[in-house]
Amino acid sequence: MIPSLATRGKLILATGISFVLIGAIHAAPPLIAMGALLLSSMLTAYLWFFPTAILLRRRKIELSWWVPPGDQPGGALAADRPFDMHIALRNHGMRGLRVLRLDIFASSGLDVPSHLEAVVPPGKQVELKAETVAHAAGYVVLHGAVIVFGDKLGLFDVRAYFPNPIALKVFPRQAALRGASGMMRPRGGALHERVGLHRIRRRGLSGELREIRDHSHGDPFKFIAWKATARRQKLMVRDLESEVVVTHQLLVDVAGSMRHGAAGRTKLHYAIETAAALARTTLDGGDRVGLITFDSRIYSQLKPSEGYHHYLKLVDRLIETRNIVDEDLTDLTNGELVAAVAKYLAHQEAVDVRLRRAPDLNDPAWERIHAGPSGELYDVGALSTVVSTLLKSYGATGQKSIAPAWWWSRVHIGAGSDPQMARLRLFCRLRGIELPFREHHERGVRAAGLAEAIAGTASGRSRADVVVILSDLSGVVDRPDIPLKQLGLARRSGQHVVFVAPFGPTFAPAPRTETGAQVHSVLTRAERARFEAGRRHLMRSGIPVVEVGPGDSIATLVRRLGRAQASMRRVA
Repeated sequence: MIPSLATRGKLILATGISFVLIGAIHAAPPLIAMGALLLSSMLTAYLWFFPTAILLRRRKIELSWWVPPGDQPGGALAADRPFDMHIALRNHGMRGLRVLRLDIFASSGLDVPSHLEAVVPPGKQVELKAETVAHAAGYVVLHGAVIVFGDKLGLFDVRAYFPNPIALKVFPRQAALRGASGMMRPRGGALHERVGLHRIRRRGLSGELREIRDHSHGDPFKFIAWKATARRQKLMVRDLESEVVVTHQLLVDVAGSMRHGAAGRTKLHYAIETAAALARTTLDGGDRVGLITFDSRIYSQLKPSEGYHHYLKLVDRLIETRNIVDEDLTDLTNGELVAAVAKYLAHQEAVDVRLRRAPDLNDPAWERIHAGPSGELYDVGALSTVVSTLLKSYGATGQKSIAPAWWWSRVHIGAGSDPQMARLRLFCRLRGIELPFREHHERGVRAAGLAEAIAGTASGRSRADVVVILSDLSGVVDRPDIPLKQLGLARRSGQHVVFVAPFGPTFAPAPRTETGAQVHSVLTRAERARFEAGRRHLMRSGIPVVEVGPGDSIATLVRRLGRAQASMRRVA
């Protein structure tokens, strides 16, 4: 931490040197004297400012920050809702400090304040309050801040990085869902000791009388109302209805094709918000709801249940999909993973695990060395020791309360993978180190993942009466025969299945140039052809598909779903 020249200081230094040189060339003592005076003044200002760097080196300056409860129910922080971040600067030295700029490093999707300024008197604390906005739901981390200190004249500055990681949970936006509980009209449900709000027609002799109507082909004779038949002189039957609890399953596609776009304007973000909103209105209606997230396989699964606590668990599973670090779902090698964690520790914890020189070729130390993408060598043994120590500290700091228990201990790796890599991936999840998601899989893998998710709704306690799949249809287009076979089994077993499909080009930013508009038009046509191919496959199988965009509200989704269901009934 050595002071450096600011822009104004560089100009004054260059002016002083120029005076001295010009004076020496033209033998002009006044110019030499003026240059010497400027240079001596710069040296004096430097010596006066240098103790600030000493204070930083001796850790006489502290930074802390916190985020108070938000304005949502329960004090939650919600996407696109501004919240305050409080920053406290403590000066334990004997001289005042002038903060020229404070830049915060945080997870993507978090719009943090920049270029904050303050003056911290000696022995005092100054608190700053800045407005912050999270553009997408998920777990985000504030890693630390770079503070630039300067002198009163603006000649010198010194930079220092203050690591202070804190994790925040950002909930999806709250959506009004009046009337959405009637969105699904299942043919049946489960009789339950705590009846729900759905009244449906059921075959059998139990239930309340709904109406007496004319006999139609296929009505069992045991439903005939004999008194009404004698009175009307034609066959009349009783229609009964019962109150049931309906089980809903939400299937959310978390694949790479769902993640394209700016933070808060991706298909995955829309799916998370829609799933959270549908789950909330379903639970408020007295029914049960479960969740399955999938890509090339089932990523996470939450069995159907009820209650507000279950809703919070479901939201946890949804927003966690933005922090996936699993080996088969991320696109980086072990060397790239080691390099990413090592660079983070070098900046955040001041721990450098790079090797200055390569060992001999026969040295057994090569077993614990990994090469980074640029050829640098890292000691994985030392790296694993540091990471293990930091992971143990999470229980002592009480940070486990912000996320589900499994989130802090489990990460999926493939068979035969190095357990050390699993530990590094877990560290990436907890510290908010973002890993690139895998964009492409082998043909048929996405379809197999969709089929596995659909099959997970038809067995045991997870069996659903209503299945809502939020996906961009990539799994259907990949290999239609695989998911359509499973969808056929679901429909034959009495499950009501519907696709809610975000259309990709509507989530892309608007083009700003003529060339960009032409490219956007070509890509939109190609995506439309792919989208319609997937829709035709599903419609032929009797599965309604509702196309949505980022501007569509839940009310719009409900209307389109009603029209799609009516259309499918007419076709049938």
